[in-house]
Amino acid sequence: MDLTDRVATFLGQWFQRLEGEPAGRQGVGDFLQAGKRLGAYAALNRLVGVAVPFARRNHFQVQELRPGHVRARIPLKGNRNHIGTLYAGAMFVLAEIPGGVLVLFEFGAGFVPILKSLTMTYVKTAKSDVTVEFAISPEEVERIRREVEAEGKAEFALEGELRDTEGEIVAFSKALYQVRRK
Repeated sequence: MDLTDRVATFLGQWFQRLEGEPAGRQGVGDFLQAGKRLGAYAALNRLVGVAVPFARRNHFQVQELRPGHVRARIPLKGNRNHIGTLYAGAMFVLAEIPGGVLVLFEFGAGFVPILKSLTMTYVKTAKSDVTVEFAISPEEVERIRREVEAEGKAEFALEGELRDTEGEIVAFSKALYQVRRK
């Protein structure tokens, strides 16, 4: 197991532990819990940046990760196009990477995600940072796991709504991924 796989496995376990911890009462406990979460997200985003240096250069960021769910963001700053709005390629990056993050943390470092196709429908220009959320059900995770065990690979789709800071939809995405054993 290489270093990236070990770090990914460690981060997955860290997020699972954080998910199970109670919120705590107002005060030092909340502060410590928030610090743990910030540290976990900083480490996760650094790992994404190492795996996909383009994501680091564009300041892609996972903001929330829990079983079957991921929310990510890409800023307008540094990703503007010739008319001052968010570059379409930055939105593509935002729609593509979270699927790989979900695979890594749902299935572990022994599996690899492969993007087979991604369709973007741009609805309006984005004049701010943009976020996207994706979810995958526990039943779909189990189906994928069984299929990979039986056939060595499985496909799944993720559909997303990319939203600006006002909550307005700026694009829709539909991605088809394949999961394989490493």
